[in-house]
Amino acid sequence: MKKIALIVLIIMVLIIGAWLFLKSSDNSFSSSTQCREGDTKCTINEGGSIITQSDNPSVRKIKFIGNKGENTVLINKEIKLDALIFDDNQARFYNVEMPEGKTIYFFVLKDKSGIYRAAANACQVCFLMGKGFHQEGDEIVCDNCGNRYPIEKIATEKGGCNPGPINPDLKVENGEITINQSELEEVAELF
Repeated sequence: MKKIALIVLIIMVLIIGAWLFLKSSDNSFSSSTQCREGDTKCTINEGGSIITQSDNPSVRKIKFIGNKGENTVLINKEIKLDALIFDDNQARFYNVEMPEGKTIYFFVLKDKSGIYRAAANACQVCFLMGKGFHQEGDEIVCDNCGNRYPIEKIATEKGGCNPGPINPDLKVENGEITINQSELEEVAELF
């Protein structure tokens, strides 16, 4: 009887040891900073978002899970948008694929004093979470930390949890506002 109890005990220790080993290797994989998806390296951040990095270290891509908005296209290094759609003072969200392959997510709005503003749908503090912002009344709210920013301040302050500034005063020409590729490149590090 003692031999059977000893054998059962050894088997249980082996099963528990194997289970702990598999569990720890599972956790080390999911919480590790490196995983493989094809030829692309990826990092999983605390929020579960995936950050990928190609063989070119300057091309980091964050899996953006926020409001991706409408697809836009750079034509002659510019994006042109109909100014009339912003007359309701509501933020409109967009995304554009840059020439090097990175996608930039951004929003445009017109404040109550008639100024058109463009900002990244990300900030320097929370960008790794890939959640972006949304509008509540006269404020833009971070979807990660909940910080709030008055529309009149959008694109005027850089750093912190402020939406990355693209242009605080877009001009209207022929009924369109224009966002330049160079302005978008200024916030590329957030994506």
